[in-house]
Amino acid sequence: MARTRGLMNQQARWGAFLGLTLVLAVGACDSGEPAAKASVCPIPTSPPAGAAAPAGQAPGGGGVEVVDHGFTQLFNEKTGGLSTGASVSLGALLRNTSGQVAYRTQVTLRIKDAAGRDAAHPWSVRNLILEIPVIHPGEQVAVGDRAGVRDDIDQFHAYDKVTKFDVELGSATWMPAESAAMFPSITTTFRSLEQKNSVSTVRYTAATTACRATVFRGMAAVFLNKSGHVTGGLLGTQPELEQCGTTGHEGSFSDIVPAPEGIDEGKTVVSEYCDVARPEGGVYRPSGAPFN
Repeated sequence: MARTRGLMNQQARWGAFLGLTLVLAVGACDSGEPAAKASVCPIPTSPPAGAAAPAGQAPGGGGVEVVDHGFTQLFNEKTGGLSTGASVSLGALLRNTSGQVAYRTQVTLRIKDAAGRDAAHPWSVRNLILEIPVIHPGEQVAVGDRAGVRDDIDQFHAYDKVTKFDVELGSATWMPAESAAMFPSITTTFRSLEQKNSVSTVRYTAATTACRATVFRGMAAVFLNKSGHVTGGLLGTQPELEQCGTTGHEGSFSDIVPAPEGIDEGKTVVSEYCDVARPEGGVYRPSGAPFN
């Protein structure tokens, strides 16, 4: 009988405990306090829709403008009086003067000779069509590249002489300023330039506001002389593990051409291109599509 009474008391205590727990749970639900929610990353996974317009004419005024651009023709050693190779180092600085985000700005680089002919070697033409994924309002970005020079004009196959370099802006998708959170900001800082055996390696550091990894679309460096004028640049398209991630990193990229002579290394401008989505077509892109 005493044992039965003990079991009944134990069951009563458990019932009281469960009842109190239920009351506390209901009270928490009725308190009006919102439940904790996981933060949502605002970066989209597909190209966002916006207003397509010329890159130089943003809706509402302003646009992407070419701040400065320049080139240096580079000749390698000569064999038997003929140069064994020639290329042109190209560089440009672009700035978004509008209050909107410029998404996927199309840029075409063109080199010409004194007769107005296209001086780029046919193998290089595709490499000179680029796309800058994101340019925030007021932001300046570096555009660098190199082009081989045609050698089919002279009967001795001497390389053409480049006399003019143009930067042509195509279209852009314009996004309102309030959509800036969809596009992470990447701040790059030039660290050093190493040149060895005609190979130039640019080292830099980058900081980002990205809440998820994005798509690497290339790296660019632009070289300036002591007076601050652009004299050429480099383009890197081989990704490293840390590029376009969610943390700051140290990186580098190289090209098989020397930097132009007489540059002020400390003035070098570096940009890392990161896109929210992969370009259409992937590896198999049609003729005229951006190289990067």
